[in-house]
Amino acid sequence: MIIKCLKDSSELELSKPEGLQQPDGSEYYRVTIRGPGLSASSQVYAFEPRGYGLVEFFEDLAAIWRGWKGKKDWTSLEGELSLVCTSDRLGHVAIEVTLCNIWSVRKVFDVEAGQLEQLASEIKKFFAA
Repeated sequence: MIIKCLKDSSELELSKPEGLQQPDGSEYYRVTIRGPGLSASSQVYAFEPRGYGLVEFFEDLAAIWRGWKGKKDWTSLEGELSLVCTSDRLGHVAIEVTLCNIWSVRKVFDVEAGQLEQLASEIKKFFAA
């Protein structure tokens, strides 16, 4: 699944779901950031004992698509992926994505608030695959 940035040709891709339905804890997926002069990828541990994973995060954003004050954030259990989202009065959402490994890469993806429901649906399908 791919999230495309409105302001440039950057893409955020979730791919390679490895064992997401396995009961043995081998639940990983790959997150890749591509953009002008940038390419970074990291494996992310998908297990979420807190009950608030990426699916729930995007479903919550879609439910308040008209906007919110401040920041909405989410971080994977092991900290290799974090998202910080803000909205403006014009219907734009900025998704600041940080990938951490031995290195750290940060990129902001701008999307329309009206896309949030579709993104939530695609992310849900990705994790159900």
